[in-house]
Amino acid sequence: MGSRAALSARLDPASVRLRRWTDADTPILEAANSPEMMALLAGPEDDWQLHRRHERYLRGWDAGTPRMFSVRGSRGEAMGSVGWWESRFDGRDVYELGWVTLPEFQGRGVASQAARLAVADAIAHGDGRDLMACPPVENKASNGVCAAAGFEMVASQETEFRGVAMLLNYWVRPAH
Repeated sequence: MGSRAALSARLDPASVRLRRWTDADTPILEAANSPEMMALLAGPEDDWQLHRRHERYLRGWDAGTPRMFSVRGSRGEAMGSVGWWESRFDGRDVYELGWVTLPEFQGRGVASQAARLAVADAIAHGDGRDLMACPPVENKASNGVCAAAGFEMVASQETEFRGVAMLLNYWVRPAH
């Protein structure tokens, strides 16, 4: 099998692992902060915003939320990030789930498996509230991840995110 075919092959779900977010994971945030990766999420953040995000990810472990993870392959390679945090949707408290997959691992099932693992973590360590994810309508890959992780689409609505109006699909998954 050629290298191009090997790169596009789906990964064995058992090879996708989550590791607690650490200072060593800053390169994942930096790689994901490109104009191409953030095109559907209001564009890249500046250095100060990225630093604040990283600090929130670290502090969340002490506070209980957010619980952010580095997504790793079986050889320890960084594939992206996934996590969950407290949010509100439809007038109730929920946990919001979010993820990013680095370009070289996209389209291989990494995000779907990472999302399933994060859902399991939220169920095990959360307080029983439902989970929600809200990818942009035009992000077909992330909407597919929601379906693969057991979420049901319940609404599409325009929302402002970092000062940009976006049309988002809202997906919900019961915690039990």
